[in-house]
Amino acid sequence: MRALFFIGFILVAWSTGGVVTAGDEPTDELALGKAEILELVREKSTECRKEKDQSLCTNWFGKYGTFKRQMHADDARREGVWFVDDKDRLCILWQRKISPMCFTLYEQDDGTYNLYKKGKHISTLLSSEPGNVKDL
Repeated sequence: MRALFFIGFILVAWSTGGVVTAGDEPTDELALGKAEILELVREKSTECRKEKDQSLCTNWFGKYGTFKRQMHADDARREGVWFVDDKDRLCILWQRKISPMCFTLYEQDDGTYNLYKKGKHISTLLSSEPGNVKDL
């Protein structure tokens, strides 16, 4: 009996392997493309939330690739460059780093955008508005 239960469990787990669970990245069909990413961020300020600690930040995506971030809690600032790569990912290369961080973006029903890196939800864009609203 225990063996049948175990086999049934394995079959159910195997058959639902394609279903998105809380920790899995949504399918690529739902991801934003290059034009949508550019429309969302180019020459815009975004409010963001880092998922690991729920800290809030403001980003500025300059027209020619400049990127600036300010954390709300401690006013910490970082600069770098941004671009969309050939895999339709939003990438940020921080100053003094040699590898960019690249994210796949997914629009949510509430109008926010989840940013995933290697299958993990890293950050959320809460809002986007034209101009450098915080003069970053």
